[in-house]
Amino acid sequence: MPDVKFLSVLPTTASASNRVTKVAISGTLLQDPQQFSVNFVNSPDCTDNITYHFKVVIPTKTIIENYKRNGEWSSLHQEKELDIFNETSFSLEFAFNYEDSIMLVYHGKEAGFNFITQYETLFSLSDIQAVQVWGDVQKVNQFGLTYD
Repeated sequence: MPDVKFLSVLPTTASASNRVTKVAISGTLLQDPQQFSVNFVNSPDCTDNITYHFKVVIPTKTIIENYKRNGEWSSLHQEKELDIFNETSFSLEFAFNYEDSIMLVYHGKEAGFNFITQYETLFSLSDIQAVQVWGDVQKVNQFGLTYD
């Protein structure tokens, strides 16, 4: 398995009115990339519990969404074929719907962000402690957080 290319621990807050509502991330891919993923993990030091796994398989133009519980990947995953990623860079925005435990994903373009997908998570979005980027990523160019 490839190494983590980027890790950001999310700030914690006791107040539901001051929590992260969006994560925006953009980066540059390696030459001839095969895949990359963004994991929203329940511990920055352990990947046994992943609230939301978003993976792009570039050759097949497929997005895979999943979660991991106690070290086991769920068999309940989603796959969608989308031809929106080029082979040099990516720009994504993840919006947290805490009330319904749904992650909404948008693809960045010059004029803004376009909706890609949504995924209902097993864990509460409040359990997310960190964001990891894996795979054929050369560099994360931008990482931003939005709050309530």
